[in-house]
Amino acid sequence: MEKFRVRPAYKSEELLVEFWGDHRGSSFPNIQEILAQQLNAKPVKRTGIDMAAVAMATDEHISFWQYENGEYELDDDIWAYYIHAPENNVQIISDIERALVASGCFTKEQADFSEYT
Repeated sequence: MEKFRVRPAYKSEELLVEFWGDHRGSSFPNIQEILAQQLNAKPVKRTGIDMAAVAMATDEHISFWQYENGEYELDDDIWAYYIHAPENNVQIISDIERALVASGCFTKEQADFSEYT
């Protein structure tokens, strides 16, 4: 089973979800699929952002998703995988946390919030 933790962004009160493990490995659970099923989330297209150019330049793949309580961003770079929610942050991160645990693919690890101040 893979692990994640909910923690604040550095020097921020905004929460995010951070995944552990080889998130680009073939056996890593498909987070997009899990959240699409559990939250009935749908991808959102952003005009004015050339995501292919961003991916080529930074090896970072960003996708935007929407469900009934708001929008969140999946941020997959070579080093880590995060989920950000700039609006309605606490509610969305809480929903995502419940969806990940309910999937049976992830367990939540506790984070020391003092490490991010």
